[in-house]
Amino acid sequence: MHHVTPEKGVSDEVIESMKRNKIGLKGPLATPIGKGHRSLNLALRQTFKLYANVRPCLTIPGVEKRTRYDNVDVVTIRENTEGEYSGLEHNVVPGVAQSIKVITYEASRKIADFAFQYATQNFRKRVTAVHKANIMKKSDGLFLTTVREVAAAYPHIKYEEVNLDTVCMKVSV
Repeated sequence: MHHVTPEKGVSDEVIESMKRNKIGLKGPLATPIGKGHRSLNLALRQTFKLYANVRPCLTIPGVEKRTRYDNVDVVTIRENTEGEYSGLEHNVVPGVAQSIKVITYEASRKIADFAFQYATQNFRKRVTAVHKANIMKKSDGLFLTTVREVAAAYPHIKYEEVNLDTVCMKVSV
């Protein structure tokens, strides 16, 4: 058993153990905010190329507690290693921090392929690309261009694009 802490990080010994055994049991990994430690979760995602975060959300029949929405059946698929998860940040000068969002064609293509294949295999009718291309014209623009390219190969799946702010507004109503 190996323990991972913010101070020790994800050691080469931990990585080799996971590669050798083809398994890792991961409990909560909290990274202290503002302490200069690299995210432990991000380190594992990038090391093992765990690019697709798949989060199903559905109403469970028979659960009596009422929620804001009925008959929920949504799957969120998020690229897990780039964008805000690039992990590239630094202090420019005291009191000014900069975070760099990196989007590549390769990662955008990979997550788009994954989403459309998932939709096909799970009999989903629609894939929605959620973005901030209205503000991040280059990075999210590249993402959207790439997803459109993939969507063209899946004419049986409805494709749409929605701004992240619009999605958040609709969820909170």
